[in-house]
Amino acid sequence: MNLLSESISPLLTSDKLELLKAHKILTSLDFVQYNNDKIANLIGQNVSEIIKIKDQILAANNSKSLRADKLYEIILKRTTIIKSGIDMVDKMLDGGIPSGRLVEVFGEPGSGKTQLALQLTANTALKQQQTVCYLTTSDANAERILEIMHCLQEDADHLNGLERIHFCYVNDVYQLMEMLWAPGMREYKLVVIDSLATLFLPIRGDSFNDAISLLNKVASDLKRLAVVHQCVVLTVNHVSRGPAEGTASTPTPFLGRYWCSVPNLTLHSKHLSKDEFQLTVVKNIYSPDPGPKCSFRYFFRSRVDVKNEFKSIYPHI
Repeated sequence: MNLLSESISPLLTSDKLELLKAHKILTSLDFVQYNNDKIANLIGQNVSEIIKIKDQILAANNSKSLRADKLYEIILKRTTIIKSGIDMVDKMLDGGIPSGRLVEVFGEPGSGKTQLALQLTANTALKQQQTVCYLTTSDANAERILEIMHCLQEDADHLNGLERIHFCYVNDVYQLMEMLWAPGMREYKLVVIDSLATLFLPIRGDSFNDAISLLNKVASDLKRLAVVHQCVVLTVNHVSRGPAEGTASTPTPFLGRYWCSVPNLTLHSKHLSKDEFQLTVVKNIYSPDPGPKCSFRYFFRSRVDVKNEFKSIYPHI
């Protein structure tokens, strides 16, 4: 269900929506599940009016039957294959990543996780001309994306490519969950979260049930975003080397055993040498047999050239 808004019912004014938001009633699902008497007292409405609003929400979200062949036709029309622009990687992934998938890339620090995320972002925006949302817990690296765009296609319109990428800083898990339900998310064909592990680190020591509940909610929201809006959702994750969580040859993604079953595709990134990296498709991270793998190089332009071009495009920065 969607975020609560004035369009749902004229009884839900902006002031009442703010009151609901203050009590963590953000989505229509939250509203429907909340006690009628409590929500009536909270926003100053009659219980009968609350029931009427809930009926409107349920009527708008009722499932309608659809023939399987029609559904398949709709999915085919909406499907986009997201490519990295690196031949070896795209070949290993059978041409790219189909939309509607939740993908994870994990690895040690400096293993190329963020580099792969930036590579996918640059290629999707420049060569595939699709919009990208890059949710980051650190600084936005637009200069590096411009550098990648030059390596992908020197004579392309890099400014238009950059304009298709929207960076957004995420402070915590709760802000992430709110952003995943924002109406504007339907515009993107690639959504990157760099990194999901960083958002969960502050709460890993909290109550086990609370942490699992939050992780379950985020996992559900990420899958919903990928499927409903037919986009690729890419999460960047760290590694965990607990006593029962993998070996030196098969490191385990951070966030625990529950998370391991969540992504549709899990990629392990490894730094081999100066500019050579290896990407492995992890079929089952607790299996000793690894999936397909490939080695490749990221190409870099002169930082001076990129900075000069960046300043010429954005002289006010």
